[in-house]
Amino acid sequence: MSHLLALLRDGEFLTRPRIRLWAAAFVVGFAAAILYMAATAHGLNDYKGRPLGTDFSDVYTAGLMADEGAAAAAYDPARHYAREQAVFGHATPFYGWHYPPFFLAIAAALSQLSYLPALILWQAATLALYLAAVSLLLPRPRDPLWLLLALAFPAVFVNLGHGQNGFLTTALFAGALGLLDRRPVIAGILFGLVAYKPQFGVIIPLVLAVSGRWRCFAAA
Repeated sequence: MSHLLALLRDGEFLTRPRIRLWAAAFVVGFAAAILYMAATAHGLNDYKGRPLGTDFSDVYTAGLMADEGAAAAAYDPARHYAREQAVFGHATPFYGWHYPPFFLAIAAALSQLSYLPALILWQAATLALYLAAVSLLLPRPRDPLWLLLALAFPAVFVNLGHGQNGFLTTALFAGALGLLDRRPVIAGILFGLVAYKPQFGVIIPLVLAVSGRWRCFAAA
């Protein structure tokens, strides 16, 4: 037991080859699981009858409604669910729309595509933003292992599997932190955009005010 505690305390078992091997194993496992979900899908739904990219279905549906001139109806759960059922089938679970009106612009743009291309575009674009933001936070020169580790983060698989917006949130948040000292106005704009998740619209201004970052606060 003492030997195990010493290993955990010193971290000597975390050699670069082991880190690379385990990170690669995670990435391969994630890819295999996603391919399995795609291979067992029936139309737009997975093997459990849920829309592929579950949470993205509410974004796509809200975008359709906005494009049809019924943007306000996206905030009516009954009407939103009825439109979801029209796209994904009557048995689809309800995925509600919980975002502020300005996010409807992104949803409406994505809804110009059919569902699967829109889902792939959303995931690919926001994943690229996530990786760019992580890169921004790293010291130079970057360790070549960073990309593999960023992709092996378990939340990456969760986000890809469920069509969530975590990549976008992380990109905006990390980008703002990376630019906070060098470009406070741009950092403030990025923090302001994070307010598409309403809970951050309260926390971030408070932290900026307490820390005296007034230029960033004003831009946000």
